[in-house]
Amino acid sequence: MAYENIRLRKRNVTMVDGYFYMMDEDTDSLIVKTDDGAQAFSYPLNSTIANQILSLEFDGRNFWSLEDAGTDVHIKRWYLDNYVCKLRSTDILSSVSSEAFTVEHYHTDFSGNESAGQTILSVTDNSHMTAGETVVVLGPNAAGQVEERDVTIVGAGDITVSPAIDYSYSTNDPISYYTRVWVFDDNTGGRLIKYNPYTSSIVTTSGGGEYADVKAATFYDMSDVFGAGSDAICYVKTTNTLFMDPSDLENSFGSLAMDNVEDDQATVIDIYDITIEGDNIYRLQLKATYYGQTYTFSDSTYNYQLSTSESFITSISLAADPAILPANGVNNSTITAIVKDQFNLPIASKSVYFTDDDANGYITVSPVSTNAYGVAQTTYKAGTTAREVKITATAQQT
Repeated sequence: MAYENIRLRKRNVTMVDGYFYMMDEDTDSLIVKTDDGAQAFSYPLNSTIANQILSLEFDGRNFWSLEDAGTDVHIKRWYLDNYVCKLRSTDILSSVSSEAFTVEHYHTDFSGNESAGQTILSVTDNSHMTAGETVVVLGPNAAGQVEERDVTIVGAGDITVSPAIDYSYSTNDPISYYTRVWVFDDNTGGRLIKYNPYTSSIVTTSGGGEYADVKAATFYDMSDVFGAGSDAICYVKTTNTLFMDPSDLENSFGSLAMDNVEDDQATVIDIYDITIEGDNIYRLQLKATYYGQTYTFSDSTYNYQLSTSESFITSISLAADPAILPANGVNNSTITAIVKDQFNLPIASKSVYFTDDDANGYITVSPVSTNAYGVAQTTYKAGTTAREVKITATAQQT
């Protein structure tokens, strides 16, 4: 049994409201599936696709596809209109070879009620908007109405749009928009391209091997894990997902350790695309390891494997100071356990249980709760027989 689930024919995926979306260049359609593989819907494309779709993103309004045409990359923007997936724009990045990209996008809301005909709109957060460039998607409102408007002025707690809005909105109705596209380029040993889709121009390029051979990336608000303001470029590098600050690439919010390794504990299983919804990180793979054995999915289909952004214990390090004691029944050693999660972050308030295999010596206090740094300390009192003593620390997951 290989534990197939969504069974996608193609290696691109994004998730919207609990449904999985895949763009199929063979049938020129956008396929929608539930998490058990049942096909929920299919939207025909109004434009044919000439190249393989390697990655798919969604910004709250638009679908974005990445095609590698060999000597250049095609980035296309689509949206659903009257049950058809319609092409809105195409940009070509020359002399670029890429398998992964993501779209930087943000979601905010109205901070007050607005009537139809207004041009000045109250907005909870407009910090990522640029006057004369940003296009905001307003709604849906209570009636399900949506419209797009150009932002002409970014004020203190408000924006001016053009033309005036057609519909009315209430406090907390949603607003979404995209800003930049990030492309992982394998040329010249790896680089990350920051691209402005409004002006069809490259803003910056950042070179480095950390950006080479990247097959999967997405953009997501990781505030629940790393704190407020952690909207992150999320990309997979071997067995880790890294979370970068788009405003400062030198600042990484963190790194998530994953289990995409074959049963030989050495061979990395490729992840072809990722999408995040809530606490779940869905990794698109052709194979996976279950209960110590690696399985290849039947019919060469791509299926998701799960990681979670909910913190859970993945490692406990243990140290003794001093590590050698006289067997006199008197001397003590401080035993320190450090408990960390899958992001290599310390976990506080976890009970750590210390045990030893010494018939004469003993652990003085157990369990001990970890502090804010994930540290729990106790004391081992020496026994009276000279021997190697094994001390074990275990922690409660919940």
